[in-house]
Amino acid sequence: MKRLGLYIHVPFCASKCPYCDFYSLKLNPGGAQNKKLPEDYTNALIKQIKEYNAPAAGTTVDSIYIGGGTPPVIGIELILKIIKSINGSFSLDKRLEFTIEVNPASIDFKGLKKLKKAGVNRLSIGLQSAHDRELRVLSRRYVYADFIECYEAARAAGFESISFDLMYGIPTQSVKSFYETLKRTVSLKPEHISVYGLKLEQGTPFHSNIEKIRAYLPDEETERGMYFTCCDFLEKCGFNHYEISNFAKPGYECRHNLKYWTCGEYLGLGTGAHSYFGGCRFSFKKNIKEYIRNFNYDETKLKKIGVFDFEKYNLFDEYIEIAQNERIGEYIMLNFRLKSGINKNDFARLFSADFDDLYYEKTEPFIAGGHIIKTLGGYAFSREGMFVSNYILSRIIDFE
Repeated sequence: MKRLGLYIHVPFCASKCPYCDFYSLKLNPGGAQNKKLPEDYTNALIKQIKEYNAPAAGTTVDSIYIGGGTPPVIGIELILKIIKSINGSFSLDKRLEFTIEVNPASIDFKGLKKLKKAGVNRLSIGLQSAHDRELRVLSRRYVYADFIECYEAARAAGFESISFDLMYGIPTQSVKSFYETLKRTVSLKPEHISVYGLKLEQGTPFHSNIEKIRAYLPDEETERGMYFTCCDFLEKCGFNHYEISNFAKPGYECRHNLKYWTCGEYLGLGTGAHSYFGGCRFSFKKNIKEYIRNFNYDETKLKKIGVFDFEKYNLFDEYIEIAQNERIGEYIMLNFRLKSGINKNDFARLFSADFDDLYYEKTEPFIAGGHIIKTLGGYAFSREGMFVSNYILSRIIDFE
């Protein structure tokens, strides 16, 4: 039976961070409209989950990831309704990895206990920085003490697989302050750590105010120092640097995210969610009102649908079959993110082609420069190559 990853998008946050370009909405608990919106969205999401019961027949879901946004802000009871719907609509693997994203101050011990009882067995907690000043710069709604409280509550609730999100390149941040964040993080003994460099994405307040904050941003050499410091320190502390931005204790690599990086199948449900499923890549429009309207039908009629009808959807932002050259490009882009890199035998088996025949001319300058290294099975980025991976991939891959 084929294995499938399931991503559920809950696009609500307590506030919108100035660097975030994910599709999410600020939830104002005091507003009557916003109070109803999460419930309406949850009901629509549950209908979409049920509709995918037929297309997903013959698969076993072995990873679930509920992300956002900050899912718990809609209330634990709505999250539990979503989980109940998943349980009734998909065949779940006995070794299921079930992750939900939380932020400090977004959930309490009772909520965490309910999630654990419902089958969630992995948490991803947003920390970003252990320094309150840097958290204020990022407009985070919590302080480091709130993070500690959330983490301790998660352990007390029985969670044995916890990941922290950290960030480098924050305005006013130094190599020293980032190193202190790393030390505090490791002292808590998480099983997994994700470390991302701050990107000033178009459409975000940080990008709009680039001239005002430019003087406070670490330069490229400082960011390189932060990244290399992170890699050295976490590896010395027993973390496996298995992907450009991800570090895990042995056996705690994120199985769900590995599906993205190894071109595995995953189904993303909810407004703005992306999927690679059934040989096609598709995404849903980033429009919550249109999403809710689309599922405003009598659920009892669902049984009469029989075969899943894609034509009735007015939600797709894109829906395309992946051409061979795009599949190859995606394989290279995603596998180079992994420490293991490109395996030439796997490449030949998947695409009936020789990697060197197609790409050696493009990769050779980066091999000579030390950014790509030869492995026993093929090629992988060096640490320097990981730091400038986007530039290298833009020179290697041609999707035209």
